[in-house]
Amino acid sequence: MLKDGMPVVHFSSFAPVTEMILQSLPVEKDKEAQKAPAIKNFDQLRQRLNSQARFLILDLEFFQDQQKHRNGVAQIAGRMFETQSSFNYYLYAQNMSAERQLAFLRQYDLRLSEVNEYEVRQIFNRIFHFIAVERPDYIVSWDNGTDFESLNYEANRLKIRKEDRPWRTIQSLDLEKLVAKEVWKRCVACCTFPGLNTIKPKMM
Repeated sequence: MLKDGMPVVHFSSFAPVTEMILQSLPVEKDKEAQKAPAIKNFDQLRQRLNSQARFLILDLEFFQDQQKHRNGVAQIAGRMFETQSSFNYYLYAQNMSAERQLAFLRQYDLRLSEVNEYEVRQIFNRIFHFIAVERPDYIVSWDNGTDFESLNYEANRLKIRKEDRPWRTIQSLDLEKLVAKEVWKRCVACCTFPGLNTIKPKMM
């Protein structure tokens, strides 16, 4: 979705998924282990949501880098699940089109000399500080393959060590894969009937 020529992240898209996940009896809160375990299905996710585990919901928007034929990060936003702690940053990049750069400067009423505050290195530093303070156990996103590919591309360019990249050291959770697995499981359950394989076709 675009607003005044710039992409906008909306976390409301997670609401239906959250309602679907929480359709379960409450589970007693338990103490967290040192390392967050991987979540492979909705039952495990419900248990973790009802525990003391902390979830960072992450969402990115992109622009098309015409020269390198790849996506560039235009906006990165995050929110701690069930808290008010959040961040939302728009990024400025030299490889944006001239029109995109001009729209950015006009929207934020900036001079070109001021845009270094909106470049990837500065934004990463602020996000890393946010994560260090909030200490999430999971990074939750929707179809995180593109997100992590772009983040790793920028981190490689900035020579950030792999162990210093939170999306590599914190357990990730791709909601798209989890929902797809749950939907498939329900479809299989609905379409499987006892004795179906024992029915013989009539002879003509």
